[in-house]
Amino acid sequence: MAFGGTSLDRRSLIAGSLGLLGLLLPARAVRAAAAAASAEEVVQRLVDQVWQVLAEQDVGEIDQQNLLAVLEEGTDLTLLGRLVLGRYWRQANPRQRTTYLRLFRRYMVQTFVQRLRQYVGNDPDQPGPAFQVVASRPVGNRDVLVQSRVLPPSSQPLRVDWRLRERPGGPVIIDLIIEGISLLVTQRSEFAAVLERGGVDGLLTELHARITQPT
Repeated sequence: MAFGGTSLDRRSLIAGSLGLLGLLLPARAVRAAAAAASAEEVVQRLVDQVWQVLAEQDVGEIDQQNLLAVLEEGTDLTLLGRLVLGRYWRQANPRQRTTYLRLFRRYMVQTFVQRLRQYVGNDPDQPGPAFQVVASRPVGNRDVLVQSRVLPPSSQPLRVDWRLRERPGGPVIIDLIIEGISLLVTQRSEFAAVLERGGVDGLLTELHARITQPT
């Protein structure tokens, strides 16, 4: 995979660039540039780590616990799970919330693995796709959208956007948008149909079934 440069090189370049910007731009613009650079670094690090997992294991043999640890580092699956559940999160009792978040984490890892199979394939000898961060921009008051391209070796380039939200420990990914299709919006719509039929317990049953009997 073509990433170009080490993490130390990227951090040095970012630090130098921000120092120069501090001489030329207002404080607000410098903060925005710093947030964008930090968000881009989170995305790049996550992609690097995912491909490290793939380098050690065939995509069809991925240890989902290893992948979950990688995703937990760069994303906020708890926040994503709450956003997906929407108003039903407030209606859920503590037991339902705990069970939902546990199942949601496993379901997200399973979904991620399925997408890896789509875009990477199952051939361990096939090189991984190149990845390029294209640009980033603020979205609303708290989020940054990092725009990137994934270039699989045997298919057309994919536009992949990452929405990150600033948290006390740094920005975390809260949405993945592939070719304009938001994972957050898609899952919220899909879960809403189940919730309307069977409530939170109905969704828990459905998630458990999808995890134990993946399609």
